[in-house]
Amino acid sequence: MRESAYSIFEKRKKRESVFFITGATGFLGSHIALELIKKCYRIILLSRSDGKLNAYQRIRQILKWLNFSDIANIKVVDGDLTKPHFGLDDRTYAYLLKNVDEIFHCAADTSFSEDKRDQLEKANVLGTLNALTFAVESKCYFFHHISTAYVAGKRHGICKEEYLPQNKFYNVYEETKYRAEGLVLEICKREGIKANIYRPSIIYGDSKTGKCLKFDTFYFAGKLMYTLKTLYEKDIVENNGLKAEKLGIKKNGDKLYIPLRIEKIEGSLLNSVPIDFVVSGCMAIMDNCLDGDIFHLVDKNPKTLEELIVFMERLLNIRGVRTLPSKEFHSQPPNALEKMLGPYIDIYRPYLRDDRIFEDKKATNILQKNNIVCPNANYEITSKCFEYAMEVDWGNRLFEGVDLSDEFPLEWLIK
Repeated sequence: MRESAYSIFEKRKKRESVFFITGATGFLGSHIALELIKKCYRIILLSRSDGKLNAYQRIRQILKWLNFSDIANIKVVDGDLTKPHFGLDDRTYAYLLKNVDEIFHCAADTSFSEDKRDQLEKANVLGTLNALTFAVESKCYFFHHISTAYVAGKRHGICKEEYLPQNKFYNVYEETKYRAEGLVLEICKREGIKANIYRPSIIYGDSKTGKCLKFDTFYFAGKLMYTLKTLYEKDIVENNGLKAEKLGIKKNGDKLYIPLRIEKIEGSLLNSVPIDFVVSGCMAIMDNCLDGDIFHLVDKNPKTLEELIVFMERLLNIRGVRTLPSKEFHSQPPNALEKMLGPYIDIYRPYLRDDRIFEDKKATNILQKNNIVCPNANYEITSKCFEYAMEVDWGNRLFEGVDLSDEFPLEWLIK
């Protein structure tokens, strides 16, 4: 018999719940872990070597990157989510079975490419199944599952905070996350485990600092424009712009002119949320929903593509990028630049012309009571995020200056 909602409340009140966190070195997982540490819960972090650092070093690195070193009540497990029993020895797995009360399943592969299907199914479906198998075998009474609002798949208009039948998706990421949700709901219901499913939209950096670990969907257009600007300004200076001229790129005063058209769908919006809002929302929902449910963590005032283009042009000092309605867009053949960029844009195209609207009534009922509001992704916040991205070279210099040589007291379960 699993714990009742009242028992869960009492255990959390006394900070007796032990949380097991998957994906603890990932963007959202690391922030969730930090918030639970700050709340004085005991936590166990699942991590594994990445070839350069071992599991322990990766946890140290990410927590130091988050500017947090006052560590207590933390254990690190060197394991693999995609393996039975996480690849752990019997003694360690038995320890987890006996001690874990709640699971925050944050681990996921966020690739979109179909040629990575096997990789995504292994991480997102099999990994979730293994986490659920552990939950069933253990004394776990609550399963917190990080999903995505885009499990809605190829829908138009309102997408509800429900698990609805769906078999059409824009990419394998949406599909595998949808299948993972189905496993969570089916197994947790059957086994009497409470389950909350958190569905954020596209996540970007911290609204106050701009700090971020991943620079994909939200950052795609800005990174693309930054790369073009860097390459072709250099070509103009060093090579009289011979390569730039072939693509129609040229200097126009102090600005770089980039002739790029993007197809626009009427009513399309880019729904994106900062990491700090998502984490605050998850914590508030965790504290207030003790019977389990599904929640959208989204921006009530998402931006149009045109607004984001204005931000990018202002930040990078470029001009020439514009959106066109479908009929007008297809009335002309693509120019040389558009032909070159087509394959890079195609994978993100559904999100550049997205008309899905995510209902968030259940989440809002809790967030409002806790005075949590999604920050407006204005130019100040957007520029802060992109300036950080450029500062760390889109992740290539992310952990420069993070010192792993000093003492940093974390406990191993496997040494």
